[in-house]
Amino acid sequence: MPHSLEGPSPGGRPDQAPLRRGRHLPRPSPGAFRSPRARLRFAFFVCLAVAAVLAFLVFPPRKVAVEADGSQKVVVSRTTDLDSLLKLAGVSRAANDVVVRDAGVLRVERAIPVTVEVDGRVLTWRTRAQTVKDLLTELGVDVSPYDGITFNGVEVSDHQSLFPGPLAALPNATLAGLKPASAPESIDLVISRAVPFTIVEDGQVINFKSARPTVAMALRDAGIRLGPADEVFPALTSPLVAGQEVRVKHAYAVTIRTGESSRVVYTHQKLLKDALAEAGLSLGPEDRVEPGVDTEVRNGMVARLVRVVGRTLIEREDVPRRTVFRPDENLQGMQTRIVQGRDGVRVREYRIVIEDGVETEKKLIAERLDPEPINTVIYYAESSVRATGVRPDNLQVIRVERMYATWYNAASSGRAPTDPYYGITASGVPVTRGIVAVDPNFIPLGTRLYVPGYGFAIAGDTGGGVIGNMIDLGYPDGVTPDGPTGWIDVFILAP
Repeated sequence: MPHSLEGPSPGGRPDQAPLRRGRHLPRPSPGAFRSPRARLRFAFFVCLAVAAVLAFLVFPPRKVAVEADGSQKVVVSRTTDLDSLLKLAGVSRAANDVVVRDAGVLRVERAIPVTVEVDGRVLTWRTRAQTVKDLLTELGVDVSPYDGITFNGVEVSDHQSLFPGPLAALPNATLAGLKPASAPESIDLVISRAVPFTIVEDGQVINFKSARPTVAMALRDAGIRLGPADEVFPALTSPLVAGQEVRVKHAYAVTIRTGESSRVVYTHQKLLKDALAEAGLSLGPEDRVEPGVDTEVRNGMVARLVRVVGRTLIEREDVPRRTVFRPDENLQGMQTRIVQGRDGVRVREYRIVIEDGVETEKKLIAERLDPEPINTVIYYAESSVRATGVRPDNLQVIRVERMYATWYNAASSGRAPTDPYYGITASGVPVTRGIVAVDPNFIPLGTRLYVPGYGFAIAGDTGGGVIGNMIDLGYPDGVTPDGPTGWIDVFILAP
């Protein structure tokens, strides 16, 4: 009787057919499990079925997002194999591309296409290097500090980041996550090899290397600073050639001060006078240069140009005539003869020196009288001198006053002849010819005078009626007055 996989029902009759659950399975033949190999095969398939059930229960299908080339695709799979997931998403991975797993998202970071021109060759590559130096290391290209590197048309150093802008300052860990969105689409590098050349700077030899295309750029790399008038051979625009000798001759910088202003000139002249002429600064016949014009030019020297202007100054000064007295034997008594002179002019000629607009010297170089003064001569009679006792020797007229003249004597003074002060003047001497009364506020007492028609006199008396520019001519009693009256010119003599 055959063995049932299910077995008899408990308490049932043997002759009753067993109750089957589920699907009706084909009944195995009586000899199906008699062979050990058959039983082993059956057990293997059973295990596979159990494993499949367990895998379905333990590892259910999952959703995975795949990002590549700016787009995202979601796939459903139980596999964790990256290549399988990429294949399901329809994404291919090229050389040096990297797949980054981040919180259930697979991100494909593409390597950047690279073209490198170096040593006559063109190299192509794909890279994820972060700097130019790393990229060249991947390609096995060595560069020297003097070689030139052009990155997508811009000259850079080998430390230049391949991700310019703010990303270049970020740490590598952060930068790795930002590359796909910010990296350039392609990289073109051009390596220009430096060539040796020689610089002769003011006689000093400097050996240098440069990858620059022109002489000007190569000198700049060498730290040679050129001034406005520096001479360079060959010309700055000439192409740089290996083994070339570049001669640089610097001009001297000279500061020239003129007055309150200054300017800097550049020159190759050896003497200061030639440098000034080259700068268009001509010198006048009296201009002065400090230091001297024959001074040898030095770089950085300071020279002072003093503009000197010389001119002649004429000054004129009036020279008043003098009045002198001379006796004339043809004159009698109080007769007077006056010969008028004229004033002269004193001419002084000065040499004026003006330096930078400031007068520095005034020197008298000539002096003359033009015209010369002519003295006024008053001729008098000798008798008038004897009458007054005043000697005219060396007398000098200091001024002439227009005065109103009268006369008086002792009898007209208002005192009686018996009065002890009869005829006594204010100076204590008796009134006589040659003693005149004046206002002491106008002419001080004791002043010597000359009154034409009266003669020499002394201001020795005063009077109540003599005020201001009045003069009272004194006479002794018994002498008839013969002097002038009315308005006359009175000569005031020096003491």
